[in-house]
Amino acid sequence: MNEIGTNQTREPLNLNEVTGYNKAQKNKPKPDPHKLDNTAFMKLFLEQLKNQDPTAPMETDKIITQTAQLTQVEMQEQTKQTMIEVAEAMKSTKATNEELKNFQADMKSTLERLLAILSKDSEAINATNSGDSSYNSINVIGKIAETAINGLNIADNIAPKDFELYFDEPIDINKGIPKILVFNENKEIVREIDISSYAGKSGYLSFAFDGMDNANNELPDGAYSVIANYNFNPDGSYNIARIGRGEVQSIIFNDGIAHLRMGELIVPFSEAVEFYAKNRGE
Repeated sequence: MNEIGTNQTREPLNLNEVTGYNKAQKNKPKPDPHKLDNTAFMKLFLEQLKNQDPTAPMETDKIITQTAQLTQVEMQEQTKQTMIEVAEAMKSTKATNEELKNFQADMKSTLERLLAILSKDSEAINATNSGDSSYNSINVIGKIAETAINGLNIADNIAPKDFELYFDEPIDINKGIPKILVFNENKEIVREIDISSYAGKSGYLSFAFDGMDNANNELPDGAYSVIANYNFNPDGSYNIARIGRGEVQSIIFNDGIAHLRMGELIVPFSEAVEFYAKNRGE
């Protein structure tokens, strides 16, 4: 973007241009060479005095009267010419003021458009810094996301419930029996599911839940947390997979709002609580 210089040299203000004097002088009518002016009349008057009859000279009072009349006519002519010049200057000033008014209006319109553009740029910058911006959301693709979603709902005895869990590493049955654990709202285990048949698999794996407890009774309607324990570690812990956690595979925008695609799960970006690299230690 070009910057407006602060050290540019400005021309001095020409008052003659602003007031319209120069324009009035250009429009000032030129004297007609075929028309007698006051100077010509004065020359003729002097020649008349030189060539008068010496025996019958013009009386002094007549000379004074003619001279006064000539002076009065000259002053009237000068006054008239001055008034014409003033009128022309006023016209030029009016035109100049109109041009200045139009210039100010154009400048105001230009500034308003510039402010609108700057406002839009500011909104774009704010969007870039927000959680739902495409710039930030794209950067989380390939990372592990922890979201506020951690289970599934059972309602109206709808079964089976299909869901996916993300496994950071292949399931190894030599490191303990891998199991899916279902907890009720009181954090009590109501169902255990052996998933040893998934040995050697990792990433997003699909499962189905029939809505039954360990005694093969239907579970009441409600929210249930679902996790999987697999691959026992030397420190006595298990790796954990859970609903609502997994690798971000892509970003989906719906009505301008970013959503995370994590396997078959589509989660609003706002539901994410943490992102980290896949190779971070558990």
